[in-house]
Amino acid sequence: MESKSAKTVHQSVARQIAELIESGNLKKGDKLPAERTLAERFKVSRSSIREAIKSLAQKNLVESRRGDGTYILADMDADIFDAFITAFSDQKKRINDIFQFRKVIEPEIAALAASSMDEETLNRMKVIVCDQQIKARTGKNSSNLDAQLHLEIARATGNSIFPEMMQALDRIMTESRSEILQPPARQKASIAAHFKILEAFENRDPAMAREAMRQHIAEVEEAATGHDSKE
Repeated sequence: MESKSAKTVHQSVARQIAELIESGNLKKGDKLPAERTLAERFKVSRSSIREAIKSLAQKNLVESRRGDGTYILADMDADIFDAFITAFSDQKKRINDIFQFRKVIEPEIAALAASSMDEETLNRMKVIVCDQQIKARTGKNSSNLDAQLHLEIARATGNSIFPEMMQALDRIMTESRSEILQPPARQKASIAAHFKILEAFENRDPAMAREAMRQHIAEVEEAATGHDSKE
């Protein structure tokens, strides 16, 4: 199975379940295995399985029945399957577009923030990253703190448009950010990158902040899409 860092995890799982329906291995009325079984089979977390099932349910391919399980609602003909795969392809392009946008905008936001950073804001950011580190060490997802830090950086520029833009972006990225940061190794790498950004802020060094943020976004993009932006 393809590495879970290569694509958004739940999309990959949903697509594979859809392929089982399309091939006839799963038929209308069949009950899907339990979440734990599916998680072990696809080597992903149970939350990824829940998100995959949710996306299939939104397309009326499965139905989750409280206290009973998840059932296949319909057989899938070739046309439906093609439309389903196209929807995922569109979503993948959207994610690629978002990262292209982030790579252009966020390094400059970081540079501006470094130029206007005050001690109170810097200390607040340090608390966020330390809290993120504590969450990661206890096995908890820290994606909400990741989003909070990037919003604080945008606010630190003093430009009111940047925070609004980051909040709008976060609403789009919430689901994938959670999936991307789920593996412990990914959380650890993200936290290390955040400390580098904080070091640049502490030095009030715009060039250092710009480069640290550029590297951070590139690493997150590779985790989300499997595409090395240096290639």
